Formats: sequence, C-alpha cells, structure tokens
Amino acid sequence: MATGQDRRLRARDIDRAVVATALDTAYADGQLTFDEHRSRVAAARTATTLGDLHALAADLQAAVPLPEAIRPAPGPSRRPVIVGLLVVVLVLGVAVVLAVRGSDAPSSPSVAAPSSSVGPGATAAGTVTPIVARPFVFDTPEGLADFRDRWITRFGDPEVTELVLYPSDDRASLTRLAESDRVREVSVRGGFEESAATSPRETDELPFDLTALDVAALAGLMAGSASFVEVPDASVTHVLVRNEGVPEVLVYAADADGRGGYLQATLAGEVTRVSPHRP
Repeated sequence: MATGQDRRLRARDIDRAVVATALDTAYADGQLTFDEHRSRVAAARTATTLGDLHALAADLQAAVPLPEAIRPAPGPSRRPVIVGLLVVVLVLGVAVVLAVRGSDAPSSPSVAAPSSSVGPGATAAGTVTPIVARPFVFDTPEGLADFRDRWITRFGDPEVTELVLYPSDDRASLTRLAESDRVREVSVRGGFEESAATSPRETDELPFDLTALDVAALAGLMAGSASFVEVPDASVTHVLVRNEGVPEVLVYAADADGRGGYLQATLAGEVTRVSPHRP
C-alpha cells in the first residue's frame, strides 16, 4: 500500500491502466454497477496522482495489484571532496594488490547468474498485462453454456423465472426468486447487475432450471430463424424463455423494416409452433 507521501506522486499511464483493469474485473464479478463502473473508469483515465487512483479502488476486492510508487535512485553523494579522494586512493590500492595476487592464482570456473523469474501478469520490464473480463456471447452453444455456468457460479442456483436474450447487443435480462412471492431482476452486460428492489411474482410466473435448456438446440433455432419466419434478411431480435405452466422458448426475428415473426419450442429445442411473417 502506498504511503501518504507516495500518494502525492504523479500517476503514470501504466498506473491508470492497472486501476482501470481492476475496475473492469470488479464490474464483471458484480462489485460495481454499470454507472459506477463507467464513472470510475473515466476518473481513472484522467487521474493525476497515485492517491487519486487508490481512492477509486479502495473498496474493491481487487484481483489486480494497485500501483505503488517507484522510488528514484539516490542522487550523488555530497560528502567532502577529501573523503572522496581517500576512497579513490584506497580502491586503487586494493585493485593493485588483487591484480598481483590474481596473476599467480589458478582461474576459477565461471558461475552462471541466477535467472530472474517473472510473475504472472507481468513482463521482464515490469509492465502489467491487463486482465480483460470475458464478454458474454448469446448466439453460440459455447457462449450460452459459458453464460449458464457463470450465472450458476455467481448465484449458486440454476432456477430463474424468466430469461430474455438480446444476442445482437450481447446482453440479457433475467428474473429470479427473491422470496416465495417476489422476484428480483438481474441485468447482464459484461457482468451481473442485480436490482436492489423486488417485485411481486405473478401466479403464472413459475421457475425453470437453466440447466434443462439445450444450448446447442437453441443456438440452432436462432441460426435458422430467418427461414422459420420466412423473411430472408431477418435476424433474431430477442429470445424469451419462460414457464407459464410448461417451460418454453420463443425466438423472435425480423428484418430492418420490421417484417418478421416468431417460433415456439421446448427447452430441448423441439419446435411446437411457428408464426411466420404474413404481408
């Protein structure tokens, strides 16, 4: 931790980058809201001192070490000139004696200098490799499985009451049970932002298990949505997964002019209904 004196030192670009990385990581694992992350990153980019940067991340469980001051090497000695001259004479005398002895001594094998290790996240020059939060992808089997696994890791429960995916924006919205009769909304865009408020749960708003959703089948339905809705240039606008008695998936697709339709399927990907575009 930087001392009070260190905190007054001017920040370097690498110091600003380290703190911005810590803020990205904190947002990705849910420590910061979207607005908090945006304002702190903006402040980090224009921070003047190390103290300014430490204040932006002081309340975080940071996985990235915060910047510390690098002390300049001490300046030349200001001792009296006479002392310096005596030291020079002494060194020269020792050097002469060692030279004479060395001419008679057998040579010794050279010893390799120990190699220095470079810790993870740093290069030999001491620069820090930024840790970039992995983005969410909602239109591939791998991306959907990654989202599901990160959700379970974060909340410890695969049950939700609604899931809405916006693949073109790389974002999602979910609701999960807060209490038996109330739900809480979670916004997903680079990280999980959970609402502090809850709302009443509707009687037909039932939970379903995210692990029951066949992510490969869902990705296939999204990829073929244009043919299902019979609009060649249509793309997925959003996907709704819900349980109103029977868990179901609804994939909505439209083109730039709003022509489109939707398909309905089970969590296993079996299509149960198609509503194509009709002029």
